[in-house]
Parts: sequence; C-alpha cells; structure tokens
Amino acid sequence: MSQNNDKRRVIHLCIFVAVILMVISFGSRASTVETLDKSDQVTIKTWLSDPNNAKENKSKKAPTYAVNQQIILYIEVVTPRWFTGGTRIAPIEIQNVVAKQRNQLATNFTERRNGVTWTHQRWEVTLYPQVEGNFVVPPTAVKVQVSRENSGNVSGVLYTEPQRFTAITPSGLLNDDSEWVSGRDFSVEQEWDKSNDDLKAGDAITRTITIKGSDTLAMLIPELIKQTSTANYQTYSQPNQLDDSQTRGDYLSERKESVVYVLQNGGEVAFPAINLTWWDTDAQELKTITLDGQSFSVSHTMSSWLHQYWQWLVILMISAIAALFTVIKMVRYYQTHPLPAWFMYSKAVNKKEWGTVRVLLYRTLRMKNKTLELKSCDSTSDWQQDASMFQTRDITKTLSSRLWKRISSPTNGLSSLLLMWKPKAIFPQFNQLRRKYAKNQENQHKRKE
Repeated sequence: MSQNNDKRRVIHLCIFVAVILMVISFGSRASTVETLDKSDQVTIKTWLSDPNNAKENKSKKAPTYAVNQQIILYIEVVTPRWFTGGTRIAPIEIQNVVAKQRNQLATNFTERRNGVTWTHQRWEVTLYPQVEGNFVVPPTAVKVQVSRENSGNVSGVLYTEPQRFTAITPSGLLNDDSEWVSGRDFSVEQEWDKSNDDLKAGDAITRTITIKGSDTLAMLIPELIKQTSTANYQTYSQPNQLDDSQTRGDYLSERKESVVYVLQNGGEVAFPAINLTWWDTDAQELKTITLDGQSFSVSHTMSSWLHQYWQWLVILMISAIAALFTVIKMVRYYQTHPLPAWFMYSKAVNKKEWGTVRVLLYRTLRMKNKTLELKSCDSTSDWQQDASMFQTRDITKTLSSRLWKRISSPTNGLSSLLLMWKPKAIFPQFNQLRRKYAKNQENQHKRKE
C-alpha cells in the first residue's frame, strides 16, 4: 500500500514540475517579444511591376495595363538586423480584380549601408484586372517579427502605401463579347482518342486540349471546347484540370480540357476547328492560335440507320402505296374504257401497222383541230412535205412520231390551250369562253378552204 502511495507522489511531483517549467518558458518568451517602434528602423515599401514586364515601374504616374494582364505588387520589408518569424500579408480585396499570392516564399538578400548590413525581404502578390477602369490597391497590413540589438524579438504590423493603376482593352479588334487572355508564350496542343479503330454509331471520340502560358492564371484562360451537340454526336464534358505554378520567378499556368463525343449516326462526322485569342504582353499585339478540326468516317448500325432515315422510309412507303393504288385504279379503269390515244398510236407505230397509224392520227387531228385535212394544220413547206409523205408508202416511225407531236402539242396559243383543256366542273364560265375560241378557230379554217 505504501508503495502505491509513493508512486502517486512521484507522478504528481513530475506533473507539477512540468507545469512550472511551461509557465516560466511562456513568461520568458512573452517578455522577449515586444512591439515595433521607430528605433527598430524597420521600413516597408511597395510598387507595381512595369507594364512592359520590367522588374520595377520607375514612372511616378499610374501605370496602364491590359485587361487580364498580370500585375505584380511588390512588398519589401527592410531591417538592419534579421527576421526571426514568418511574415504575414493580409488578403487584398479589390472589386473586379483577382488578387493571389502565388509565390509563398520571399526573396531574401542583404546590402551594406555605411558599414551596417541591412536585410531585405521581398514579397510578390499578383493582380489580374477583369474589366476596364481605374483601380486602387488599398493599404495592406504586413505582420513582421525581427530581432533587437540587445536581445529578444520584436513584432508589429506595417501598412503599405496605396497603389493606383488603369486597365484598358488592349486592341480595337476585341469587344465585350470576345474571349481572350493576356500573357506570354502561349501554346495549345490537342489529342484525339477513339474507342475503336473502326468507328461505328455508339462509339466515342475523346478530344483533349492543353493550353499553356506564362503570366496568367489557369482560371482566366477561356474555355475553348464548346458544349455543342448535333444530330451526329452528343457532347459530354470532363472536369477541367487547372494548374498554376511558379518556377524561378516565372509564373506558369496550364489548363486541360477534355470532352467525349458519343457518335449517334453513321457517315462523315466533322468536328470544328478551335481558336485561342491572346494578347502578347511582350510584343504588345493580338495573336491567334488555331487548332484544326478533324473528320471521321463512321459506320452505321441497324438501329442508327433506321433512326437517321426513318422519315425517308415513311415517305418512300407512302409513295409506294400511292403509286400502287394509282396503278390498280388505272388497270381497273382501262378494263372498261379504251386505252389512251397516244398509247395505241405508239403501239401501232412500233408494230408498223400504218393503216391503224393513219386512222388514229386523223382521229386526233379532227379532235384537236376540227379538220380532216392534214395539210391545213400548217402552211410551212416542211409540214406540207411531211403531210404528203404520210399518204405514201414511205411512211416511217420518225415521220409518224413527228406528226403526232405536232398535232398533239398546242400551236395556236390560247385557242389551242382552250381546245385541249376542259375544266367543265371547276370553271363553267371559262368553259364558255373556250367554246367561243374553238368556234372562231373553226370559222377561220372554213374561210381558208
């Protein structure tokens, strides 16, 4: 029992000693961290990068940048001693400006002034204006901690001076509806991946585009592949991959887009070309990168073929049924009615039954021109010669066809048209006018005789 009590006393003593040491350590540490004052000589200065990508903007005027152009806000803290804690920069918020501290490490260097070594700590914050206008970077709080000459550390908050700049649309070729990005050294690559070497309806094609550039953000690069679907394919977008990095003072960005085209029909499927418009901040000019589109040959499946041509199939079936119905009606009609005159005439000509040919021709002549004299139809020498030859044994198929066409076709303008057309049921008044013209034509033939 006594041994257990001794163990408890030892444990309680250890805990008590640990608490006392923690209190002493905290108190000593608190006593060494004080607030900055003028005697500490810690200073801060800030400036904006030059619009032409120089490290410093030496002009005292408010610089002018392009919309979406990267602007670097430099914040430099200087002390005659050294930094003993991490420097913290408060977030910067400006309307219509994207602000991001991409480089989490500061640039540290020293210099000698009058025999004293001064330590510099330079930070960078990138700004990207999204619209035209005048902007102000507000005073920004910077928390620092440095050593003191005698002993201990001192911390405090310094505030930067406000900075002003202007953003403009860099080219007259751009407007509010244009999509572009500002930066340097842009490049675009694309890859095509087919689910099968021999494509058919139902297969998929994946198109992947990778855009790389400097001095921009991946989120600011416009989306190049539009989500458009057609009757030939459906488009399904994959999540975009955005990557922003910093290497040896250069800010690099990469955007990767990928879409899957699911083929719906067979045939030739064409995908459009893609353009990236960007403002080159080095050359100060607008540039365009074009990626060519591509075409693929797709085979039909039975379901896709029916899906694509079902309308034509319906029209074809309706037309076939209508044609069959018409043929049946014609067959039934001509079972109780005589065959058309032109059909009987052609049949007689092909069989060289010249007696039947002459009978049919004169019958048509009487019906069309109200006369039985072939030569009275036309006074030209060619017609007179053909009419005379038709009465002899030198009659031919060519001659018979030529005479039939001449007699059957309208030759006397409106009067012939009225003789051939018989709209009795539809236009009764016009039918009277037709008979009047026919009678006048008959009288003219009688006068000639």
